[in-house]
Amino acid sequence: FAHVARLSAECPAPGMPSAWLLSVFAAVLCCVALVVVQVFREAPNSIAAFQHGDQLPVSSQDALAGSQVGGEGRGGGEASVASPGHRAAINALRAGDYARARAELEGCGQEDGGCFGLLAQMHLIGAGMPRNLSEAMRLLRSGADLGDADAQYALGALYANTLVGGEDGGGMQRQEALSVLYLYAASVAGHTGAQMAMGYRYSQGYGVAKSCSTAALNYIEVARQVAEIYSSGMPQAVELVRLGVDGKDKKAMSASEVSLFVEIAASGDPNIAAAVGKRYLLGIEGFRQSYQKAAQHLQVAAEKNHAGALGLLGYMHCLGLGVAKNLDIAYSYFVAATQQNDPLGHNGLAYIYFHGTPSQPQDLGSAFKHFNASAHGGSADGMFNLASLYLTATGVEQSFQKATLWYTQALDRGHTPAAYALAVMHLNGIGTVRNCKIAVDLLKRVCERGMWVAQKLQEAYDLHAEGHGDAAAWLFLRLAEAGHEVAQMNLAHVLDSGASQLLHPTAPAVDGTDSPTRLVGGAAAEGEGEAQRAFGRVTAQRHYELSAEQGNALSELRLGDYAYFGWGLRTDTGASREEAPLLGSSDGQDVDDSRDAPLDFHLVRQEVDYALALARYRRAASM
Repeated sequence: FAHVARLSAECPAPGMPSAWLLSVFAAVLCCVALVVVQVFREAPNSIAAFQHGDQLPVSSQDALAGSQVGGEGRGGGEASVASPGHRAAINALRAGDYARARAELEGCGQEDGGCFGLLAQMHLIGAGMPRNLSEAMRLLRSGADLGDADAQYALGALYANTLVGGEDGGGMQRQEALSVLYLYAASVAGHTGAQMAMGYRYSQGYGVAKSCSTAALNYIEVARQVAEIYSSGMPQAVELVRLGVDGKDKKAMSASEVSLFVEIAASGDPNIAAAVGKRYLLGIEGFRQSYQKAAQHLQVAAEKNHAGALGLLGYMHCLGLGVAKNLDIAYSYFVAATQQNDPLGHNGLAYIYFHGTPSQPQDLGSAFKHFNASAHGGSADGMFNLASLYLTATGVEQSFQKATLWYTQALDRGHTPAAYALAVMHLNGIGTVRNCKIAVDLLKRVCERGMWVAQKLQEAYDLHAEGHGDAAAWLFLRLAEAGHEVAQMNLAHVLDSGASQLLHPTAPAVDGTDSPTRLVGGAAAEGEGEAQRAFGRVTAQRHYELSAEQGNALSELRLGDYAYFGWGLRTDTGASREEAPLLGSSDGQDVDDSRDAPLDFHLVRQEVDYALALARYRRAASM
């Protein structure tokens, strides 16, 4: 993406300058609501040049707590200082030494909430010890009571997915009130996942009164931070994969295939060299991100005057990715690329003209000319930057309508900063109608491209591929609770298929109640294995429903199977079965802002219901 770059940056990236442009924007729109001025004034630095489509950025650094636990540290917002014992345990987990990690965590001080949370996760997924849901919940409560935001978020996620009651075949309940309580506490502490989870709940009315404006407040700070991530480099991409679905139709590039393309690129084919260099730059399609290898292959293509390679090398020299930062060299590459009318080169050259360099004076007219050429050439970055010029009347007459048009064009190409800009414009009715729902949908999309999501998603895929079903399910669960639809479907799949028994009680159930397995398995269950499978379907059902409500036809189809075979649970609110809400819904209808979502409905065993199955199948077919 080409975002907004600060004037103080040593090597500004190819985008628009927030500090200068947005101060103009604030002056022009001084009568607009304060939130607009604040949000735009704090817009992110500019960095990238490309969109990854249905992919996410991921840090090249290891996840904090190691692959078997996958924790995000002491909190999800600003990182807090971990204790020596906590850091030692993380290092032990990374090394796979569970015994030492457990010893370090059990030796932490009684006021160290992070240690309680990490030890709880080990109990939860059975990392070096038998799985124990009750002990995990007890430790998480201790960590949460000490103010550890990650423990609060984990506890809130578990309360939303565990069932209490069910004694003597009676109804069961999810602990929504406790879930909301702990998620809210974590969101106030700045936990990224909790802020997303509360934004998701307020937008849909899950366990709270539906409120679009409150959803936006929860999402917007996370979205701003996500946009800023793209100002620090070109992050590696993580492809969104739906377990049990994509693998049937999609074949990932193997190591031998990658080696073959690298060999062809090294032979001097400029097109292959440019393609390989770009993939190394972004870390996609089986190529592990490497700026040095990217520069090497792009240079091969650039020596044969490949326009795309010239533009990419310009960005790398501007950002200092694998090469020394040098705006003059970047300028020469951009000029060479524009001579072949390369949209990426036009965008980079426009950026140089916009800011100016010691050897190249500022020229706003030329900046507009090249941003315009880049946008009309199909570059999402050029579209975003051209929209920013129209928005702030820089080098061109101000036009909110044209700004909206070009931001929308960039958004259609998956441009995350454009989504952020349009969200703020829709929140305040700038250049478009005021529409909170559209704004929240856009902010949610931006948040889901952030590092907090990407790290866990990649790690969950890796763990699932390695056969660590419970660890993968735990990562998917935290993402699912934050509203990530692909994670919701993937979590449902691993629970439904029996690949994970993460939420199945392996000791007395939480809060001392009897195991709820009896309700879902029943006396007719043929052995413990069938009872566990039935319980897996129950825990999966909620996430199939959440995924289906976000428009996923495959989840809706699976819910049709649930009704057809009589799997899972249904709500029992005294209403007829047709009137009863779905598990993932507050009451099956939109909830007015002033109306609280019910928290006290009971769940009973679902029986075969052909009418409901048919309705589900028809809905899936229409999606």
